Amino acid sequence: MKKYFFTVFVLLLIHGPLSMVYGQTYVWKNGQPLVTDPDSITFVQPDMSAQVISSEKTEGDYTEIHFRYPTQDYLGRPVWMSAQLLLESAQVASKHIGKMAMYSHYTIARLDECPSAGQSDMQKLVLSRHFAIVSADYEGFGETGDRWQAYCFGEANARASIDALLAAREWLVKEGYTLSDTIINYGYSQGAQTAVAAIKLSQSEYRGKVRFMKNFAGGGPYDLRLTFCKFLEYGEIDQPAVLPMTIITINELRNYGLNYADVFKVPLANNVKSWFISKKFSTKEIRELFGSDRISDFIQPAYTDSTSVEISAVLKEVDQYNLTTGWVPDADTDIKLFHSLNDGLVAPENSKQMYDFFVSNGVTNAVLDTTTLTLKHLDSGVSFALQMVMELMSW
Repeated sequence: MKKYFFTVFVLLLIHGPLSMVYGQTYVWKNGQPLVTDPDSITFVQPDMSAQVISSEKTEGDYTEIHFRYPTQDYLGRPVWMSAQLLLESAQVASKHIGKMAMYSHYTIARLDECPSAGQSDMQKLVLSRHFAIVSADYEGFGETGDRWQAYCFGEANARASIDALLAAREWLVKEGYTLSDTIINYGYSQGAQTAVAAIKLSQSEYRGKVRFMKNFAGGGPYDLRLTFCKFLEYGEIDQPAVLPMTIITINELRNYGLNYADVFKVPLANNVKSWFISKKFSTKEIRELFGSDRISDFIQPAYTDSTSVEISAVLKEVDQYNLTTGWVPDADTDIKLFHSLNDGLVAPENSKQMYDFFVSNGVTNAVLDTTTLTLKHLDSGVSFALQMVMELMSW
C-alpha cells in the first residue's frame, strides 16, 4: 500500500493533476491520461467539473470564457478537452440565461483557429439573438493540441460538443446563474456533420440530459463515401486540403499503416508532418502550398480512381461515420438543412440524403433548403449563419 501511494505521488509530481474515476487513479499530461491500472477501466464521467482557463470581457458587450472539461476521445478514453463560452453582458449582469446554443465549428487546420483560441465569427451572430454560445475545440485543438485532429469523426466531435455544453451549464449553475432548457444546435460544413451527429447522441446516450429544440445544419458531409467519391468526380475542389486531411485522419487515428509516399505526390508526400500534422497552416495557406486545386496534382493515381482497391479500403473505413443510415431519429426532431446547389466541395446530395433519411423515419419537422444558399461552399457559410439568425429573430 505504501508503495502504491509513493508511485502515485511521484507520478503527480512529474505529470500534473490527478483525477479519480470510480476509485481508479488517472494522472493527466497534455490531455492524455496515464492510467495506473489500464486493463480495469471503463470511463464514465461522475460529473462534468468544468475548469475555467481564462475569462475576459471583450468589446464591452460580451464576455468570453475558455474552459477545460473531462470527456472522451474518439476511442472512448478519458481526456480533458477545451471549449469557449460566450455570454452577453446582460446575461452576466442578470445571472440568467434564457437561451443557449451549441455551435460546432467548420473545418480548421491551424491551432489558433479553434474556439478557445478566440475564433468566434459564427458564434457572435447568434449571440446577438441573446443566446449564450458554447463551442468545443474538438479533439486535436486547444487542450489536446498535441494530437492529430479527429477530422470528420462526427460522433466523437459531437460528444465533445455535448459534454462541453453540459460542463458549461453545470459551471454556470455553480456560479449562481439560472438557466432555461431552451437550447439550439447548429453548425456548417464539418460542423453540420457534428451537429447532426449531436442529434443522434442526444437522442440515445444523452437522452434526459440534453434536448435540442431546434437544429440548423449547412453544407454538411453526412455521407463521407458520397463526399469522397464526388471529390474524385469533380477532379478539383476549392478547399483541396480536406481530401488529404480525411486520409491522414484515418491513417493517424485508426493506425491504418499507409505510407504517405504511396498516397500523395511530391511535395505533399514529403511535407505531411510540416503542412498538416504540425497545424501551423490554415486550409487557405495549405491550398497556396499545394499551388493547385486539381486532385491529380497531389494525390497518386491509385487514390484518384474510385474503383481501385486502395480507395475501396478507405471508403469502407469512412462508412462507419455515415449519418444517413443506421439510427432512428425522434419523430419530433426539428431540423433545417441548408445546402447550396453550387457547392463544389461538399456535394449537395449529402443534404438530400440526410433529409430523405429524416423524412423516411417519420420526422415531420425536417426541412431542406437548397435555394437560400447560392454560392460555393466556403462563401455560403456566412449566408447560412445570416439566414439562421433571421429565422431565430421570430422565435
